[in-house]
Amino acid sequence: MGSRLCLETDDGAGKSIYVEQVNPLRAIRGLPRGDVAFAVVLAALGLVDAFVGGWRGPPAVNAVAVPLMALALAWRRRYPVAVLAFDVVALSALAAAFGAPETSTGVFILVAAVFSAAAHGSKPVATVALSVALSAVETTLDPLIHTFGDAAWSIILVTLTLGAGFGMRARMEALERNQELMAAAAAEEERKRIARELHDIISHSLGVLVLQAGAAEQVVERDPERAREVLRSIRATGQEAIGEMGTLFGLIRGEPVASREPQPSLSDVGKLVEKMREAGLDVRLDVEGGARPLPAALELSAFRIVQEGLTNALKHAGSGHARVVLRYADDELEIEVADDGSSVNGNGSGSRRGLAGAGERVALFGGRLDAGPRPGGGWSLRAGFPLGR
Repeated sequence: MGSRLCLETDDGAGKSIYVEQVNPLRAIRGLPRGDVAFAVVLAALGLVDAFVGGWRGPPAVNAVAVPLMALALAWRRRYPVAVLAFDVVALSALAAAFGAPETSTGVFILVAAVFSAAAHGSKPVATVALSVALSAVETTLDPLIHTFGDAAWSIILVTLTLGAGFGMRARMEALERNQELMAAAAAEEERKRIARELHDIISHSLGVLVLQAGAAEQVVERDPERAREVLRSIRATGQEAIGEMGTLFGLIRGEPVASREPQPSLSDVGKLVEKMREAGLDVRLDVEGGARPLPAALELSAFRIVQEGLTNALKHAGSGHARVVLRYADDELEIEVADDGSSVNGNGSGSRRGLAGAGERVALFGGRLDAGPRPGGGWSLRAGFPLGR
């Protein structure tokens, strides 16, 4: 753990200044283990190379300098340009004092430093300048280099390493941009999903509430008991809407929703039909084929489509008749909501946003949606969801 050093002031004010001494081990916390292992192994090889390799100068000096150059690579991702600068300065000092070395350990150290600065550094100009200085030091201070051909290998090596590093950087930036685009697309789709859910919940609930309130007003004086039943239905509808919105917002915030009402599914269509009957719409529900559990997202979308169809039927068919059909086939779930409403404007009036949302829901599953007036009057909404066998 770090310690604190207290320095007393000389003005007699009784103030103290505390300077915290940082534990050196904290400097390596958070570093990639692979980088640390690579640096330690290379430092060990450099220590051996300082005595038996091609490093010029006193072995004792090389035994300190070379491992330090290698150990600096542990920070090659966090401070890439600084690590390259440190290694270039260290190598230049050794080369100026004793001549440029001819050793594989030095090559590994410098290639790793140049590549890391190009791939992870934020200062490409400084990286290129340091790499050019490194090549110049190697070429100028190596006593074995006499011709351009002798120096070409160093220039080529540094150039190829820079190219590989910058290429890796460009690839990582492209991947990051792609991830950002994917995240933006996912966020946009989530916003659309939330908008669809809010529209369906609010549009359905408010539509039913308005119609039920109108029915209660008509019978409140001549049939108070019937009015009370309608008012109780209004309260239940409002509570259900609040519960659904609470569940939706809980999912958005990532909050636990175990204690709240679950998202509606096809098993709740019967309750929806009963509610429509209480609101004055004569609805018949028919289930054809073998009902079976389906993915939760698909069941929610299917329920919302039934809800949209019945809400429109209630608005436009009034006290007429409606029929809901759920057909379970081997490869498709078909939904049909039809009514015999005789509204002049038809069920399409005022429901285009809802139909657009229903179309988006079906499109998410690769299905189909058809909506339009019936030949004998009224309106029909049909949707098909493909199912896996």
